[in-house]
Amino acid sequence: MMMSPYDELYKQIDMFKKPFGYQPDYFVWRASKTKGEIAKFIRRDGLILDVGGGFGVMAQFLPRFINRDENYLNLDISRVMLKYCSYQKILGAAENLPFRNNSFDYVICSEVLEHVRDKQRTLSEAYRVLKPQGLFLLTTPRTGWIRDFKKSPFCIFLILEYIMNLIKSKLRRKDYVKTRIPYGVIDKPSDEEWLRRICQNLGFRILVQYRVDNHVPWGKSGESRFWRRFSDLFVNPRKFGHCTFIVCKK
Repeated sequence: MMMSPYDELYKQIDMFKKPFGYQPDYFVWRASKTKGEIAKFIRRDGLILDVGGGFGVMAQFLPRFINRDENYLNLDISRVMLKYCSYQKILGAAENLPFRNNSFDYVICSEVLEHVRDKQRTLSEAYRVLKPQGLFLLTTPRTGWIRDFKKSPFCIFLILEYIMNLIKSKLRRKDYVKTRIPYGVIDKPSDEEWLRRICQNLGFRILVQYRVDNHVPWGKSGESRFWRRFSDLFVNPRKFGHCTFIVCKK
């Protein structure tokens, strides 16, 4: 497989010091909102495929009865990312999974669908490699997230954040280095109803669908402990959640 644009992106980031460009404590907090929710639906042991699992952060949230060394497999398109993974791993694309039909008890696709070239193909592949009665667990950013915040009581904070970012951009030193986004890196949220319809058309039976990840869209300042605490106290994830969460059964 050729080097992907995601390799070019991740070569700019030290995943140990700043996972995906975030402060480590903020990254773990954010991950708990999606990966932690997924883990609630893994209620028995079985083979797990983590599609686009990065460095395997999902493994940290799996229930204790899961044998991570034997039953957890992380697939990612980035060689650079997989170097950080200490679990079973394989290089591959979500649109063309290198596995036989009906291979896994669980297929996880968390914060990945927004980055693939063909969303429907990715979902179809997940269905193909999942065993009958197996679970497909998906989280992905949804369209309308910012729109909902603009209509909420939190709108004033969006305006203040925009002003603060303008001020900060003027005060930054000239040697400030920003992560460069290579050509080919995709980041497109999905419409919740479209996603539900596609999954049903593929043959999945949707067990639940709701919103998760109640972080606030305040840019880098949103990483602070104050805004994390604010989010947990006041921001209802079922209403303002950044991601849609779908649990499907084959």
